Amino acid sequence: MEPIKITLARKDAQLKQILELQRINALESIDADTAKAQGFVTARHDLPLLKQMNASAASVIALQERKLVGYCLAMTREFSKSLASLAILFERQDVIEHRGQLLGEVEYLVMGQVCVAEEARGQKLADRMYKYLRACYHLRFPYCLTAIDARNTRSQRVHERIGFEELHRFTAPDGRNWILIIWNWRDGMEGF
Repeated sequence: MEPIKITLARKDAQLKQILELQRINALESIDADTAKAQGFVTARHDLPLLKQMNASAASVIALQERKLVGYCLAMTREFSKSLASLAILFERQDVIEHRGQLLGEVEYLVMGQVCVAEEARGQKLADRMYKYLRACYHLRFPYCLTAIDARNTRSQRVHERIGFEELHRFTAPDGRNWILIIWNWRDGMEGF
């Protein structure tokens, strides 16, 4: 079997595979035990939106023999209102001060979602995809931000291991508890 290759999503077929992996791992598609042990994704995209997002900042994908086994969805600020479930996250993070500056005054990249297929877990694939994402975008964006559903403890551990730091916790109007986190891409670039 071929090793897993990390690259940028460039083809519609790859974007369709992202949507399928997203569907399989959505919170509403898995049982509570799987959600707790393996994590889950919360937002669902459609192909037209994913194409637009990818044209603005291509997402990182993991491929094994042309089969998608993981993805990191890159999302720029222009998509802040594209999904109602994510709009509140952009609003909240833009008013947070970080290093003496409001985040809303800085161009940052949002990790729209990270997911690894069940058969590829346990190989630190999220780490590899995030490292590739940083290599691709650190000159354009000083930070990568994302939000984690507070129930998703697996995702919290993975993001902490990668280098994300907690910015803020809040409860959205729908009652969902979120943790906003940031990865400073300009820190520790020596030897990267």
